[in-house]
Amino acid sequence: MYAQLVDATANFTLLDLVPDTHAWLKDPAGTFVHANRLFLQRFGFHSAGALAGKTDHDLAPPHLAQQYIRDDGRVLAGTVVTDRLELISGVDRDGDWFLTSKWPVYDKHNHIIGTLGISRHLNRTEGTTFPFQQLRAPVDYIHQHFSQSLSVADLARACNLSISALERRFRRHLNKTPHQYISEVRLSHARALLLDTDKSIGSIALEAGFADHSHFTRAFKKQFGVTPRTARAQPG
Repeated sequence: MYAQLVDATANFTLLDLVPDTHAWLKDPAGTFVHANRLFLQRFGFHSAGALAGKTDHDLAPPHLAQQYIRDDGRVLAGTVVTDRLELISGVDRDGDWFLTSKWPVYDKHNHIIGTLGISRHLNRTEGTTFPFQQLRAPVDYIHQHFSQSLSVADLARACNLSISALERRFRRHLNKTPHQYISEVRLSHARALLLDTDKSIGSIALEAGFADHSHFTRAFKKQFGVTPRTARAQPG
């Protein structure tokens, strides 16, 4: 099976010529087999050989890795994922928005032997695509106001949308609720403060928009698998 997947990488050279596009190939266990040049550069690999054997957990924060793995599971069951709007991180950079599509890879006997993914970066010109248009206002608003008391009703009102319309957009394009996205933004900000500053955990919780310290600790552990105190103490 691995040899068949390696054979499928023959056309990846062509994908090196497509601007702002990342492409990769994984086996059924979710292990990377190959990727194009831009993907390798984004995650700090000098060659496809250095990437081989890695999984999403090696490249992305836990909550994002789980999202990618869930989509891979659907693809391995025969479903095609088309133009999923998602946030992808990288080495020494914040996440950027991409439109991601994934397909099953079949052998000559029509058995699924892996997944192929292609993500197109939403740069300034491509940011006019329909999914991004639908989420630009609420996503921008969340990033500007997450540290404040921000409810889904507040967000819907600020974007001139009904709550139901707002929730449909988030579920359709991000596969999550507005509340989940607000929480993820807050927790990502809190994690950065924990690792990069000496501020107290209580101060960080407040700055990230959590009025209750215990709620912050529970949410952080659920998202990242460790408590804020443990995350700060971990090396690197």
